[in-house]
Amino acid sequence: MPGMNTTTTEFRFEDSDTERLDLISALEFDTLPFGIIRLDTEGRVLAYNRAESLYSGLKQQHVIGRDWFRDIAPCTNTAKFFGKFKEGVAKGIIDTTFDYVFTRFSEPTVRVHLLKSPGEDVWLLIKRL
Repeated sequence: MPGMNTTTTEFRFEDSDTERLDLISALEFDTLPFGIIRLDTEGRVLAYNRAESLYSGLKQQHVIGRDWFRDIAPCTNTAKFFGKFKEGVAKGIIDTTFDYVFTRFSEPTVRVHLLKSPGEDVWLLIKRL
């Protein structure tokens, strides 16, 4: 599989193996060294890992169940971000990477990887550059 480390089950930011993401344990999810958020197709947060919580300053329990694009990160409600999310959900396929600046922080730039699960969920991976 592209990007997978074949000697371990470690998931890396560059991976696009959504089946592996769907099977990741809660402990693995929470200990990944980059931000990772699981959204439903409406944009509601289903899971939010510790790395993203530490960076954003938002507690995990504060974001679960809320709308990512409206309530949590309204600066992502743009054509570049939300537009790609909506387009991918409509097509049933998302696997796109782009750089972004969350206006709440002004910097640093992050690399965002949006991935659609074989099921209904969308993964949002965020890596600080």
